[in-house]
Formats: sequence, C-alpha cells, structure tokens
Amino acid sequence: MKARLLKFLTSTGIVLALVTMAISCKKDARAPSTNVPALKIDKSEITQSAVSYQLIWSDEFNGTSVDGSKWNIDVGNPNVNNEKEYYQASNIVETGGNLVITARNQNVGGQPYTSGKMETSGKFSTQYGRIEAKIQVPEFQGSWPAFWMLGTNIGSVGWPQCGEIDILEQINTSNTIYGTIHWFDNGNTQYGGTTSTNANAFHLYAVQWDNQSITWWVDNNLYATANIANNINNTGAFQNPFYIILNMAVAGDFPGQTVNTGALPANMYVDYVRVYKGVTSGGGPPIGQTITLKGNNNLYVSGENGTQAMNCNRTTAQAWEQFLVVDAGNGKVELQSMSKYVSSENGLQPITCNRTTAQGWEQFTWINNADGTISLQGSNNDFVSSENGAQAMTCTRTTAQAWEEFRVNQ
Repeated sequence: MKARLLKFLTSTGIVLALVTMAISCKKDARAPSTNVPALKIDKSEITQSAVSYQLIWSDEFNGTSVDGSKWNIDVGNPNVNNEKEYYQASNIVETGGNLVITARNQNVGGQPYTSGKMETSGKFSTQYGRIEAKIQVPEFQGSWPAFWMLGTNIGSVGWPQCGEIDILEQINTSNTIYGTIHWFDNGNTQYGGTTSTNANAFHLYAVQWDNQSITWWVDNNLYATANIANNINNTGAFQNPFYIILNMAVAGDFPGQTVNTGALPANMYVDYVRVYKGVTSGGGPPIGQTITLKGNNNLYVSGENGTQAMNCNRTTAQAWEQFLVVDAGNGKVELQSMSKYVSSENGLQPITCNRTTAQGWEQFTWINNADGTISLQGSNNDFVSSENGAQAMTCTRTTAQAWEEFRVNQ
C-alpha cells in the first residue's frame, strides 16, 4: 500500500458538494498478483421513476468456497500505511450465505496479525453504475474494514492517477462511515463525506456513479455527492473502468497502532456484492416531458405562477404544478412552468418560478435516488428542499434526505 497525502480543496474551484470531508489513509494501491431482508433490493433489476438499473454482476456468497472465476485472493502484507496484517487465503471463507473475512492474533510473515483481502482485477470491472454490498463490520480497536475500487489502469499509470472510490471504510469502534474518492490533481488528492450508523450490524453500502457524479448511500440514504463532470479538478480518472476490493486491515495510520487483541478473532461479514448498470432507454431525466413533483409530505410542488416563492403544499396538480423538463446540456436540466423557469436563487433566498430565461441559477443536476425518488442539485451544489410544505422551498441543503426527495408523476 502507499501512504496517502490529504489535500483539502478550499478554493472556489472545489470539486464536491457533500456533508463533510473524510480524512483517511487508503488501501493497497499496488497492481494485484480479492441478512436483513427489509434492506434487500431485487437482484434482477432496480426500477426507478426516472432510471432503471439492471444487474450485470453479483456474488451472493451462497456457496462453500470463494468463486475463483470472480475473485483473486491476495497474500502478504501490502507494505503501506504501517498496517500490521498478513493477508492469507485461510482467513476468507464462504459459509451460511455470507463471505466471512477474519482478523486473527496470529504471527505470520513477520506480521503480528492475519486477515483477508480479495479483489476482481482481471476478472470483472465496471465503468459507471450502482455498486453495492450488504456488510457487517466487527468494530474493535485497530480494525480497518473496507469495500472499495481502483482504476483498472493502475498497472500503467500508478496510484493515485488511476483513481480510487471508497464505498465503505470504518475504523476501530467508531460508528462513522467514510465514503471517499482519491485522484491526482497536482498531488495526491482526496475528498469525501461521512455518515453515522451502528456499523456492527448489516447495512447496505453503495455508490451510484455516472459521468457526471458519484453519490454515496447507506441503506439507500444519500450522504455525499461528488461532481466529476467535464474533468473538473482533473477528475478524469473516474471516467474509466474500476475493479472491486474487499478487505479488513489491522492497525495502520488511519486506525492507529493500538489493537485490542482480546477482540480477536473478529469477523467482517458480506451478504452479497452486486453491480447494476443504468439502462439508457428511459433512463435519466425525462427530457421534453411535462411532469409533476410530489414531496415527502405527499403534496405537489407548485410554481405559484411566478407570483411568490415556490411551495410544496398542493393537494392536486393543475397547471402551476406541472413542469416541462428542458435539456440544459452538460447533464443538467431546466424546469419550466407556465413559460417561466424555476430558479434556485443560488441558495440566497427561497426558490422561485419567475425567470423568462435560464442561466446558471436555473439549471439543476437531476439525481436518481435508489428508492425511486429524485433530487435536484442547484448550481451552488446544494439540494432543493420541499421544507416539508411548512415554508417556502429552498436550495440550501448540503445533503439530500426525505425533504429533498421528490416522486415524479405520482
């Protein structure tokens, strides 16, 4: 592994809109030599109101051994981040419908601990889509489990030029979940977000990735968004194929060198890993269509005929509650009602529908959420909020949750 140099992006050219910045050292960047029913998503297809995802690859871990046609198992210490584990095949088993990676207090190869790592390099990679896994991590001092991806061109360009997408990282006994991307922009650069959950239980960890953005999700709740459009801040690495990695490091620069040996052996459980591709026919924003938007309060968004700030409080949808979706280019849309455009007002005041022409403040990134809702992100990189119908709508939220999610044509 290689030590990672953190570079904070604080200029006006900042690349991401997100909750918080993740500070972490990452995993092995060498070219490699690998059930909660209520949370399950249909493994054959995810259908959303504005996009469809179809399953293209998965491992359900229902067998008795790791599928060698899908995974490589790494062996040895990666020699980065001051980690203290020795990876070996015997620390990875498939049993009871789960993949189980075990960390042990065991001296092998000059390292005081053993653990497991597997990846799909040379066997499977994907460019864009939804990449998800149901995972339970053990939470002990010194642990560093991860579900992540590296660019397949790492062997020719190296790290971080190949890019890295961390879908899940968690350390020690913390309930903080880290989602991060790494790339090269005048040095090793990283940026990401965090959320909290009881990590010592099964949760669904995912990214949704296209040529415009990468979004991070826990249990289908969005918590961070990365703008990667048009090579902004040299993020072109994320327009290439990536392969998948699962591992559990022990000790290192991120979790520290203190290890609770009394907690070992400790297991990381993976129920499944699934990869979906977006279906282009019918996918994306419904350009040229007139739609309605219904908020979390089950009421409709209204343009208020351009006479006042917009609200989400109408029980029926008439002319003022209908919006034409216009292609603004560069993956963005404009919303037009009664011949006037919706404006985010750049987040400085409640949003309106009173502009006769559309410019930056009248353009939005259309985001398809995993539960079938959509979110709208303004040019200020904040999300449009229905404010649950209790007050005028805004474009000021840094994350998209219930009030920032809308159902289309329902």
